[in-house]
Amino acid sequence: MFYVSKVSLPFFFLAVFDLLYSLVLKSLQINVKVVWLSAVFGFIAHTIMSAMYQIVPNSQSKALKFSKLSYLVFFISLLSSLSFYSFQTMPGSLLHLIASMIFLLHTALSIRNWQPPTVKFLGLGAFYLFLSSLFLLLHELGYVPFALAVHSLTLGFMLNVVVGVELAWIPMLYMEPLNVKLAKRLFYISLVALPPLLSGFYLMDYRLIALLSIFELSFVAYFMYILYSVFSQRRMPKEIPLVVRYFLFALFLLPFGLFIGVIMAGEGLVSYLIPMHFDLLVYGFTATTIMGGLAHLYPRIVYNWKFSNMHGVSISDLVDEKALRRLFPLVPATLAFMVFFDALGKPFSYLSSIPYLLLWLYFIKSLLIRAITFKPTS
Repeated sequence: MFYVSKVSLPFFFLAVFDLLYSLVLKSLQINVKVVWLSAVFGFIAHTIMSAMYQIVPNSQSKALKFSKLSYLVFFISLLSSLSFYSFQTMPGSLLHLIASMIFLLHTALSIRNWQPPTVKFLGLGAFYLFLSSLFLLLHELGYVPFALAVHSLTLGFMLNVVVGVELAWIPMLYMEPLNVKLAKRLFYISLVALPPLLSGFYLMDYRLIALLSIFELSFVAYFMYILYSVFSQRRMPKEIPLVVRYFLFALFLLPFGLFIGVIMAGEGLVSYLIPMHFDLLVYGFTATTIMGGLAHLYPRIVYNWKFSNMHGVSISDLVDEKALRRLFPLVPATLAFMVFFDALGKPFSYLSSIPYLLLWLYFIKSLLIRAITFKPTS
């Protein structure tokens, strides 16, 4: 790594605590809105912000400009999460907007080469993070629907960044070239696909949302076609890396979650489908993608920070590979348990998050805590 972002480490821990907090509230059936805030504007936003603080400077082969600003963004983000934890959604939203605005300006100032498709997606995602934060505050003031803020972040920030990063990482990890021409075309599709759909959420016209979803579904389908072209180029059988398996399983969940959303909107908001839509896209697609991303990025940050000059220590020492392999089949099992029990409703929904919560605790122990507390043998 050319540049090591030390602020990414506490940011990652804040993000996973956001996730755990949302799961506890979800199990207790306490304040559904704060569950969404903690999971979407906490866990998802903070994980991707922390990853971008590592990825952006390395994509430019230049150190992050005004690096101390990243610590200010983290501190404000921490205060925002604490506000959400205490159900103070107005100050939490204002703090999140301030953090997102500084983050957008900070990352934009650090980018000089906008040509790579991954960088284009990262920049677009950072803009949607700011936009979603603005919509969240406007929602708190009573001007726009909550769904507009949520989908601006999930489809605008999260999906663009995930697509951009996976366009770089999957071909690299699988050791097959990417068709850059197709990737650039995908970026332009993203530019025009989401705004019409967000206009539907602004108007809260469910039939219009269902109709305009075709643009976002086309974007996802084209992205999957590009990934298929990467895998179809292989000249001989090769094992799919474990991190890529996490990514591919998450992508398998993505269209199911989107289709449930389309059906839900087409029928004029079917309330019992909302938990399934949320589970599949937030705890399914996004969280599984983040698992894979953390498994790849986090130990490399820790290694380059603490152990790169130490003889006899490798990146693999910081990861419990066997634990990650054991976890992989448990992801669909715990997620299916969550979706099924949420679909049954109370009292079963009180139990829906428990296996998934335990899964993440095991993941945190096997990766985040193991790497940061690793002590080389003398």
